[in-house]
Amino acid sequence: MKAITKHLLPRYTWFMLWYKQWFKNAEGIKGFAAQVMNWLMQSTMSLAEKLKNQNKKLAEAIKTTKAKLAKWYKHATVDADEWDEIKGTVRKLGFWITVGIIAEAALNYFGVSAVITPKGWGWIALNAVIAIVLTGFGVYIFRKWFAVALNKPMYKQEETKPRNWLELGVLTLLCVAYEAVIYYLCKIRGIALEGGNGDDFVTWFVTLAGMLLPLVAGYLAYERSRYVAPYNNTKRIAKAEKAVAQMESKIATNNQRMEDHFKREVENSWGLLQEYKVYKENYNHNKGIAKENITGHFCETHDSFEKEAVQRYQKEVLNQMPIQPTLVIAKEQLNGHSKQLPQNINH
Repeated sequence: MKAITKHLLPRYTWFMLWYKQWFKNAEGIKGFAAQVMNWLMQSTMSLAEKLKNQNKKLAEAIKTTKAKLAKWYKHATVDADEWDEIKGTVRKLGFWITVGIIAEAALNYFGVSAVITPKGWGWIALNAVIAIVLTGFGVYIFRKWFAVALNKPMYKQEETKPRNWLELGVLTLLCVAYEAVIYYLCKIRGIALEGGNGDDFVTWFVTLAGMLLPLVAGYLAYERSRYVAPYNNTKRIAKAEKAVAQMESKIATNNQRMEDHFKREVENSWGLLQEYKVYKENYNHNKGIAKENITGHFCETHDSFEKEAVQRYQKEVLNQMPIQPTLVIAKEQLNGHSKQLPQNINH
């Protein structure tokens, strides 16, 4: 609707000036109705095109995410009634593993420093790297050793592979060799820590601590590994499902926004057409022009006008809207576990 108050003109006069060509037309009401319909499409298409593109991108993202979910559902997950317990176990084991690794790395650093004696920041960094690598390697081989030696099933796993005795033998040799190296470093770092007072307590304490810490950390890492895969899988599934729900909600919001905007514009356009129709009929009466026949035309009633607008809008917009992909998860894809996941997962 054009603003006219600043022109200080009566509304009828302004209509006559602004829409003069349709007043002079014998079928001006139908012609003006067609123009109003064009204005309606123009006023709604801009927003519809923008939201349509957003929905298209969201639909593609939903399709990709649901394809990932179909794969993740095949692997074990933590059920809702066990979530708090498993989460606590994984986090507590992770904490103590970290403590053990830090303590072992610190002890190894003193041992390596007792062997590599040159000073300087470069040598300090080298000693630290060697200590970290040595500690990580020790925890890793002990975790592998416990996994092969104990051969217990993972969380929600009913059967295990037969024990690989060759692998167990190789890992045992590596563990013995590692402990021998650690014993040597422990003796050196124990002497370095106790100084020259002749007290063997510090030496033996550091030796035992250095040899036991990687073993304990390795066992804890093995126990954590039995739960961490389903735990992480549950978290990523919950995160993906939440993202899908948010994207679907966004698509629904965009569709509702388009619908509300379209309805408002339809009502505004119908109001403009009705106002013109009154002025046009008065004009025809004053000029002795026969009353225009609009029977059967979409401008005859509000319902017919709205129906015509909806048909044009659907042709231009709605038929081009991306359809949200649906992904059916077969029962066998759930890998024997329930798809019920915890509602609230704290990362």
